[in-house]
Amino acid sequence: MSSTYETIFIVNPNISDDDVNKTTEKMQEIVTREGGEIIKTENWGKKKLAYEVKKQKKGTYAYFLYEAGPNLVAEFERNLRLSDAVLKFMTVRLEKDWHKAQLRPAVPAEAEAVAEEA
Repeated sequence: MSSTYETIFIVNPNISDDDVNKTTEKMQEIVTREGGEIIKTENWGKKKLAYEVKKQKKGTYAYFLYEAGPNLVAEFERNLRLSDAVLKFMTVRLEKDWHKAQLRPAVPAEAEAVAEEA
């Protein structure tokens, strides 16, 4: 039985953009190899951390949304733990009634107000 999961991980800011891309590609390969389906991936770029993690004040954030079984999530997190480039990560299982249709881009509040007035 597969569920939908979100994983956000923080990559060391001192590595190059190519190495960040290699890390995210490796994680994508793990999901597809283990039988999961990647719904969405994003690179959120370098951001300041709320507190120091492994002596780093900044980090490059990566976001994964995927469908998988619990065994795949365990393998995914194991690879994140083993990667020297990854500072920290978090995986969350989404509710069962979550749908891919919720991926539509957010509409700014002003646009909604204009649409309601028309």
